[in-house]
Amino acid sequence: MASNNSITRFVRLPDLISLGNGVLGILSIICSIHHYTDLAVLAIVLAGVLDFLDGRIARRMGLASPFGVQLDSLCDICSFIVAPAIFAYTMDSIDVTIRIALVIIYLIAGLLRLARFNITGTLDNGKYFEGMPVPFSIAIVCSYFLFTYFGLPLLIWMALYFIHAFLMVSTLKIRKL
Repeated sequence: MASNNSITRFVRLPDLISLGNGVLGILSIICSIHHYTDLAVLAIVLAGVLDFLDGRIARRMGLASPFGVQLDSLCDICSFIVAPAIFAYTMDSIDVTIRIALVIIYLIAGLLRLARFNITGTLDNGKYFEGMPVPFSIAIVCSYFLFTYFGLPLLIWMALYFIHAFLMVSTLKIRKL
């Protein structure tokens, strides 16, 4: 007897776009490990573009689904939580204890934020997010270049991760774009 749970029954165009987001997250991690800083950041930025598009295309084409919502969040974990954390972890000029603490705190906050979002969704009929969305990490990884260009301490840059972690799990209302 054939199962009705074939993966091909679930995956639609917007889901392929979400998967592209996840793939770019993995590519960013690989680039970070090999210290290809520019490519690591570029992959996260491109993942953000795909993350912006997947839901909009799903709604416009009438293909939004619970499967797509879950897949989007799983891909976001890779691209906007793990990839930025690994990017920061590879900054060898910062004490390893600080880098490990950063990765753990950021990971926990990001996972909690996405789990809450998957249960509660947005506020005020989709006008607001509760807590800072995980794709905000794009701004943090991009700001790395400003810090290095102006010779600012990377420890201050890493503090942005801790601030973002706190804001992700906060109940702050953030206007949706």
